[in-house]
Amino acid sequence: MRRLHNRTRAPDYPFALITGRTVYQFHTRTKTGRAPELNAAAPEMWVEVAVGDAREHDLAEGDLVEIRSPRGAIRAKARIGGIRQGVLFVPFHYGYWDDPDGNGHRAGNELTRTDWDPVSKQPLFKASAAALARCRAAPDRSAR
Repeated sequence: MRRLHNRTRAPDYPFALITGRTVYQFHTRTKTGRAPELNAAAPEMWVEVAVGDAREHDLAEGDLVEIRSPRGAIRAKARIGGIRQGVLFVPFHYGYWDDPDGNGHRAGNELTRTDWDPVSKQPLFKASAAALARCRAAPDRSAR
């Protein structure tokens, strides 16, 4: 991770973006997104941001942010947490079929590299350089 982060970071993309799983969903949610209990536990995608990075970017819990990479952009609500500074995390389970707004800005894997492991042929949907910007403050932000 460190080598990839240093190699791909650029002034326009100061973060290392990583994608991964959330315990409540499976793959693209075609089944778990329809299970009421699992969908209620994690109905929307999010981006996890380190406390220090949130402070630097004037972000609060629940702010709608845009995560941009050289390949595109997605939008998600910010979760401020204990992730390592300089790293953003988005779950890859959310995409087009379940997008309530129909705008397609939820597919985290589309921000990562188009490449695959030469031996296993598995896609490398794991990391990318990224930028972060607030689109809209959370509705209850002024109460904080």
